[in-house]
Amino acid sequence: MTSAVDTVVIGGGPAGSVCAARLAQRGRSVVLLEKTTFPRFHLGESLLPQSMPVLEALGVLDAVRARFMAKYGARFHDDVTGRTDRFPFANAWRPDVDHAFQVPRDAFDHLLLERARTCGADVRERWKVSSILREGTRAVGVVAEDPDGNAHAIAARYVVDATGRDALTAHAAAATDKIEGLDQTALFAHFEGVPRAAGTARGDIDIVLFRDDAAARPNWFWFIPFEDGRTSVGAVVSRAWIRAGASDPQALFDRAVASSKTATAMLASARMLWPRAQATADFSYRVRDLVGDGCVAVGDAGGFIDPLFSTGAHLAMCGGFRAADALDDVLAGADELPRLRAWEADVRSAAETFVLAVQAFYAGPLVDYLFAEQKHDVLRRSITSLLAGDVFHDAVWLRDARRRLTEMSTPP
Repeated sequence: MTSAVDTVVIGGGPAGSVCAARLAQRGRSVVLLEKTTFPRFHLGESLLPQSMPVLEALGVLDAVRARFMAKYGARFHDDVTGRTDRFPFANAWRPDVDHAFQVPRDAFDHLLLERARTCGADVRERWKVSSILREGTRAVGVVAEDPDGNAHAIAARYVVDATGRDALTAHAAAATDKIEGLDQTALFAHFEGVPRAAGTARGDIDIVLFRDDAAARPNWFWFIPFEDGRTSVGAVVSRAWIRAGASDPQALFDRAVASSKTATAMLASARMLWPRAQATADFSYRVRDLVGDGCVAVGDAGGFIDPLFSTGAHLAMCGGFRAADALDDVLAGADELPRLRAWEADVRSAAETFVLAVQAFYAGPLVDYLFAEQKHDVLRRSITSLLAGDVFHDAVWLRDARRRLTEMSTPP
């Protein structure tokens, strides 16, 4: 086994690549191990404005701006009432960043991985981690297979689990818990020929709510436009809704479209670019501890939330960036546990804000607020700020929003 590097990062998605790039920028030795070869397909294609400072700090924002479609807001449509409302990010409490981007994740994730390499991380694709090396309870590295199947022990002062929903360390410790009431399934495909709004609104994400009856909890579609003319379309439906129909993903997708007047209209002249729709299930879970002895879990390896507010890549990038800063402080001599626990509290608070928002949406009250005809300015700005991803602080408006969301999501 070679001498220890500062950090070994397992996984090259946004959380791992951002964490590795940031650590390398700060002069730390980093090995990043990715089991696949990039580019590769991934869901989670709509970014949030408050991720843009991370991309700028890493030096990739100009490349993102040159390649991907700008997103200046989010539109919501309710098929039951026929109501529509748009939330421009410029109306958030902190409008310093008024846009994000719609990104095919194969290209975007590849860009981040290559940036980690450019910053100085030792990036190795097709390297699969089989186990965490430990001395007692402390993680001191990993065992990984190279592309030829040879095993290597890689020593590291810290291990970063960025393995996505594989959640290597959490699943090994049986330390994941499903979030009750969020047993959703996504049915999705890419299309061409989906109509778009004019002007800056052309890059908006469209969220379309549909229900089989007015009393049921909402199911919903996403419509995410890309610069090359494609549109990512997905229907997020409950397990109860699926049990009422066929199990084939394409048949379920077709049924969802038929259940939505808005989706039917938007796809009327569109052509699916894939042979069949695909499905992924069991979205939402928590990980009990993001900090272990000598290791941290970032991105989806630290928990995953229903994609209603496009939070996956946002929490991954912001959490990975902050994890790198925390690890750099510890490597420089800061007390390990207090510094890493402070990072964990920061990330968990941000994630739990979105959990509350999603629960309030499915419970119903947040839907009423989204479509209220006469919204109070404070309420509109708070909703817009949540949609912009502005959750990594403790502002007065955010404390108030958390309180309101808790009340909305609590059964009477």
